[in-house]
Amino acid sequence: MEAHMALLLIPFILFLLHTLSATLRRKRKLNSRRRRLPPGPPSLPFIGHLHEFIGELPQFTLRKLSYKYGPLIHVKLGQVSTIIASSPETAAEILKTQDIVFCGRPFFASTDRFSYGGLDIAFTPYNDHWRRIRRFTNAEVFSAARVQAFKAIREEEVGALLKTISSASANGEAFNLTTMLLCLFNNLIYRLVFGKRISAVAGDCGRTQHHEMIMEAVAFTTELCVGDFFPSLAWLDGLTGWRGRLEKIFHTMDRVFEREIEERMKRRRCQEEKKSSTGEDTINEDVCFLDILLKSQEEMDDSLGLLLTRNVIKAVVMDMFLAGTDSPAIIMEWAMAELIKNPKSMRKAQEEVRRVVKGKGKVEEEDLQHLPYLHNVFKETLRLHPSGPLLLPRESTKDTKINGYDIPAKTRIFVNAWALARDPNSWGEDAETFQPERFDKCGGVDFKGHHLELIPFGAGRRTCPGMAFGVAGVELALANVLYGFDWELPSGVNREEMDMTESFRMVSHKKVPIIVVATPVTDFT
Repeated sequence: MEAHMALLLIPFILFLLHTLSATLRRKRKLNSRRRRLPPGPPSLPFIGHLHEFIGELPQFTLRKLSYKYGPLIHVKLGQVSTIIASSPETAAEILKTQDIVFCGRPFFASTDRFSYGGLDIAFTPYNDHWRRIRRFTNAEVFSAARVQAFKAIREEEVGALLKTISSASANGEAFNLTTMLLCLFNNLIYRLVFGKRISAVAGDCGRTQHHEMIMEAVAFTTELCVGDFFPSLAWLDGLTGWRGRLEKIFHTMDRVFEREIEERMKRRRCQEEKKSSTGEDTINEDVCFLDILLKSQEEMDDSLGLLLTRNVIKAVVMDMFLAGTDSPAIIMEWAMAELIKNPKSMRKAQEEVRRVVKGKGKVEEEDLQHLPYLHNVFKETLRLHPSGPLLLPRESTKDTKINGYDIPAKTRIFVNAWALARDPNSWGEDAETFQPERFDKCGGVDFKGHHLELIPFGAGRRTCPGMAFGVAGVELALANVLYGFDWELPSGVNREEMDMTESFRMVSHKKVPIIVVATPVTDFT
């Protein structure tokens, strides 16, 4: 956001010369007086409240504003009216009570491009297409049966991670765990979607060939441009070069998808020809998400009213890549960082997993149900470090009210999930500390959207549909690295000095990668 603030000097001058007339300004003021909007800080001409967000992470700034103005506040981000919810009660009104009113998605230039003009699940406005594609993917792609069907792939990729860590730790040298975790989930999502690994070396979990491409695409989907704040000045994004960079990375991703789709379709044709000539059916071998989508394209039930065009398939695949690579790696990274910084929690988690899995070479998915403390570690990590501190923005589909305040149609809505998860009223005075044991006393609080004080994956109609896949991969990987290795920081680095600073692109990265030393306690060769 800071990088774009400098660009606002140009729009500011142009705005004074180019935009609204005095008559329109008076009309807007009259309309504003008739409405009772939620409270908020004083705004500046033209930029509104954008200046409030300079120099600090947005979730921090918004929590401070909520302390002063209440749990529901109104801010102007440039020309765009925006509502922020920062308490479980206001979040419940948006995500549950009036979910149907607030289930729209606002237009952002980057997400519109990466969703192929609104054909995906995550960024598509609430409409008939979204309802149909969500119903289809819930049944055919993200179902519990599909999660279970890809169990072997998860275990193989976690095995590759363990071997790579063993190799890196052979000489007792420090290594970058962050890069390995990103590679793990990059390979995992590539296999789930396209049926093959992307790392150059078989069984390796080093840097993949598409690492930079995916990271750049993730950055763009969370990057705001001038037009997102000032719709009337969207043309400036072409002059600054921002739109050109967006088109470049989009077309790079698109070419990868096109190549993989063509290869998969060719493979399916060969299998069908073999079946016709020999009667041998191999069409379902090595099934992947793309196979499911292509097969459904051929056999689409007309009653569903959904045509899986090539762009729809690519939009769904894009969602899987953007959400399935970066976010799980971030969660795992924060979990390891917190455990290394809190050795008592680390020892307790390791003792549990080693007791349950004793005598086996690795942790299998069936073992996870017997690891309650590991689940607590996972939930506590999600509580303190949700990968999306602000839930994906929503948009009101019609005029409504919350707590007596007017919320006009087309208003952007942000729920500060980070603030909810650190609210002392919900979590006690120790809400800022890492304590997995708290979930033994929380009466079954989970992260699946039922408890508004912990909603890292959202809630209501727009809950993350791939949550089960992400959870399964992270928990299996976390259990295995705790089972197989003892973990330390490099010589001379104290746990108390470990940098836990967050960076922000709508997703909460750890600013400094985890550099660690691992000592194997199990042979993974």
